[in-house]
Amino acid sequence: MARVEDLDQIWSKGKTLVALFPYIVWQDRGGDYMMVDAFLGNARTPKIQELLTQSINTLFEERSPNAPNRIVTFMSPYVQWKRFGKKTVTWWAAAAMAVPYTEEVCQSVVDTLLQIASVDDLGPYIPVEIWAWLKKQPSVPPICRRRDKGTMDCVVRRVRKLGDVDILQSYLLLVWSEWDLIYWDGLTEMEISIRKNFGGIGMGCHREVLIKRLDHVLGQLDRGLGYLKEQNPALDELHIPEARMQYEGLRKVLLEVDKEALEILTRTLFGLINLSNLLTPTDAHRIPLEVHVCAPPPMSVVCPQLSLLVPPTPHPYIDSLFSLSGSVDPQ
Repeated sequence: MARVEDLDQIWSKGKTLVALFPYIVWQDRGGDYMMVDAFLGNARTPKIQELLTQSINTLFEERSPNAPNRIVTFMSPYVQWKRFGKKTVTWWAAAAMAVPYTEEVCQSVVDTLLQIASVDDLGPYIPVEIWAWLKKQPSVPPICRRRDKGTMDCVVRRVRKLGDVDILQSYLLLVWSEWDLIYWDGLTEMEISIRKNFGGIGMGCHREVLIKRLDHVLGQLDRGLGYLKEQNPALDELHIPEARMQYEGLRKVLLEVDKEALEILTRTLFGLINLSNLLTPTDAHRIPLEVHVCAPPPMSVVCPQLSLLVPPTPHPYIDSLFSLSGSVDPQ
């Protein structure tokens, strides 16, 4: 627990930052980022975030077109998104996409994305271009409440609905973490997604990447609660057994799907081999010996100024024609 004097310092610093917030916004608009970056470094402290909540919400309520894109992007993870609607999501997305890319910017965008996606009414208004930021796979700190919210069933369904397997894979790689438990209804959706979106012969590479991620998470859990609490003191004794149950379950589903794909591939290869055998030349001993050759029926012969039906019996005139040509035997 924080000591009383620490809380007093936090409260004092928080009040100062709240008072400076309008000035910080003005500084960012003018392109002076030094003070802004110092402000953001302090604003990320959880207790100070609580004190800044009202100022940040006011900034987003006004949706000023002159609001600095960097401030909007970096403050967006601390917004109470349930208070807002479609226009605010659109406004935030435009600001985020206008900021030059950095790892820190990507972290803020993805953090906010998972929060908005967890609000059922707001999820449909997230642009596909923002969802694509998941492919950048930014690193996320051990303590991240938004990553936890990102495992809700509505979020999993929203990502699946995009129909982009690369975004879906990147999403799972992000939210599968030794630091977080998965919502149980979200876990069910993930298992469904593994079977329907990552099944089949052509998804082997994706399954390999996902299994590797789960192996890493399980390996970290093996290091024990003491190790994990060094990074996230909020974890309790139930965290490791519950997390292990969830991530081992996901790994089991992936291995089952992988096995099914291998069986399909094996059956397909045997089918092709059998088909190739059917297409080989027929062995000579299979040719029947009872072969009957029939004489050809009468046929029409067309010559200049002559059309006649060749009868099955010899004819003097036709014999003379064949004898002159020396190439056809009427018999």
